[in-house]
Amino acid sequence: MFPNIRPLVVSCLVAPVLFGGCATLDVQAPPDVDLGGEWMLDASASGEAPDLDAIRRRADRELMRGKAADPATSAAFVVQDFPVLAAKRLRIEQDADSMGVYYDEGGYRDVSWGERVRDLWTVRAGWSQGALVVRSSRGPTRGTETYTLEQNGRQLRVAVTVRSGDEQVAVERVYRRQ
Repeated sequence: MFPNIRPLVVSCLVAPVLFGGCATLDVQAPPDVDLGGEWMLDASASGEAPDLDAIRRRADRELMRGKAADPATSAAFVVQDFPVLAAKRLRIEQDADSMGVYYDEGGYRDVSWGERVRDLWTVRAGWSQGALVVRSSRGPTRGTETYTLEQNGRQLRVAVTVRSGDEQVAVERVYRRQ
């Protein structure tokens, strides 16, 4: 109906999480929400994946010029630590406490509800209004992934926003259950 309003709505929902406000997340998965299954990207309904090679090149240039204060907070981590940005296929296994996500390129990520430290990231994951929200932070780098089931569980919308220094990536990926 209003095709250009979705990015605005997502921005209004995600921006407070990234830049200050932090709503409490429920660690109990809603009983009627199961993200588990095989999911294929619907490219026509998804935002275009960011150019991950360009992000790597910019991050490398910043490091070379000394603009990035800490290599561990470089935008290059957007590329490796948020694989859903480019994934064409997901396989999700979900239980009462966590989910495991296998990505088409052979990557895997385990997300437990609540707060955990994973590598150098602090990850807070839980449920808000029926959607899974995963908030990750590492130094000044902040990211939010919101997983929402639609169309009676046949469609999975993943909104991702990551900010690292001057680099910001925001995209929605839509997957169809196989």
